[in-house]
Amino acid sequence: MPIGPEESATSSSAIGENEAALLDAFVVPAYLTHFWTLGRRLLLVGSASRVVHLGCGPGYPDSELLAMMPQTTGVGVDPSAACVAFAAAKVRAGGFSYVEGAPDATGLAAETFSHALCLHAPGAAEERARLFREMARLLYGGGQALVSLPLGQSYPELLDLLAEYALKFEDAVTTQGLEAFGQTPLTVESVASELEAEGLHDVDFEAGELTLVFDSGRSFTEDPAVRFFIAPTLAGWLGAPNLSDALSYVGRAIDKYWSGESLELKLKIAAFSARR
Repeated sequence: MPIGPEESATSSSAIGENEAALLDAFVVPAYLTHFWTLGRRLLLVGSASRVVHLGCGPGYPDSELLAMMPQTTGVGVDPSAACVAFAAAKVRAGGFSYVEGAPDATGLAAETFSHALCLHAPGAAEERARLFREMARLLYGGGQALVSLPLGQSYPELLDLLAEYALKFEDAVTTQGLEAFGQTPLTVESVASELEAEGLHDVDFEAGELTLVFDSGRSFTEDPAVRFFIAPTLAGWLGAPNLSDALSYVGRAIDKYWSGESLELKLKIAAFSARR
């Protein structure tokens, strides 16, 4: 199945019931849990917190938040009605409610949350700015924004293959996107600056590494973490409206260059804490 940026689990309303279950069963344990592990180290645990989870997907890690902070209440926001329904059914214990909406324009009351969480921030700088601005609006004074995302050092093999595709097929949009991203890579320092630009301060971070293993081009193109998170992230980084053809080429190239062995895809990931 071709994959493209419009299929993001965190930004698309087109996630159906089956996809929501797929996210929970496969993407959470293999991918998202690593982002939360870093974020959890920065979490300021309160006795009676109120959390807004932006781009909540299937509701991870809301049950863990409730276990860590039993007095917690919160709202999960996601553009996918199926994800909202799945999360509401899964996180049955009192405390969290779920609403369908845009994570960067929730319409929720300002300054009413102690914590604002986003487990996998968007790849495009403009989208991140809107998200961070909404976090700052929703938090009351002293509240904590908690954000995690892949850094620009991630996916080096994919970026090389995308450059090969762009050269071979004279794809000017992808070429220009790669050049621009190389000049302004996504770093710990740049994300901290983005948070501060939206009115958040006292930025702290935790960084780590993650390796994803693919034994064929098909396992890459059909992997739900690629489809719902990695492909949209790359599209955001490069300002490309659709990387479907390019990523199909990447799948074929994996079979060619990694024939008989597995591709080990490296990620540099980071979680950030900032205060309102």
